[in-house]
Amino acid sequence: MDIAYISDIGLLRKRNEDHYLVMDKYGLFIVCDGMGGHKGGEIASTLAVENIEEYMLTLSANSLWEEPISILNAAICKANHLIWLQGQENPEWHEMGTTITAAVINKKQLSAANVGDSSLYMFRNGKLKKITRDHTLAEKMVADGLLKNEDKKNSGYNHILTRALGAQEDVLIDNFEHRLYAGDLVLLCSDGLTDMLENNEIESILNQNDNLENSINTLLEAALKKGGYDNITIILLRI
Repeated sequence: MDIAYISDIGLLRKRNEDHYLVMDKYGLFIVCDGMGGHKGGEIASTLAVENIEEYMLTLSANSLWEEPISILNAAICKANHLIWLQGQENPEWHEMGTTITAAVINKKQLSAANVGDSSLYMFRNGKLKKITRDHTLAEKMVADGLLKNEDKKNSGYNHILTRALGAQEDVLIDNFEHRLYAGDLVLLCSDGLTDMLENNEIESILNQNDNLENSINTLLEAALKKGGYDNITIILLRI
């Protein structure tokens, strides 16, 4: 499996509140995008990544591969509770939180978990498919028939999260499992990328670049060229 990753502060933010984790020995890859004032978002995403990494290091890779979903969910719940407690105990971090999108790849099996609006895509045979569903108010309004899908991206509700790590004492996690094939690409990213680029633009860039480093650098440059309003984190994997 080939791996490339990058995280950039963007053009407008004063700090990078995105954090990522690459544990290739475990086949574990995570993107977190923090939220909350007074460095709260940066604290939340750091706590999530560090806590999950520590949890995984208490296990063997084989343990994770045998029960990827249950272990991912246990690690995410543990991180959620820690972030929530820190937010309760420290007034300056009150209401801090973070998204999380996590993938475990063992042989040709993808197991994933997500909370929030960081995304996971599969790219196969030249076509890009989004696997995760954003936990935003705009997405809920589309599901309820209150907003058209084509109007979602420009809606003021598109960045109001309905789920995040640390927002509540307990967290609801979405899970996905997919079979992978040789040549498939798996893309994890924060919304700093997807807010700037449409899916067809990401697909076009992936079709034009065989080299993963070239792909992520081209994706980053394209997002920055379109404004780079947010932190941008990308992990790209080739099976």
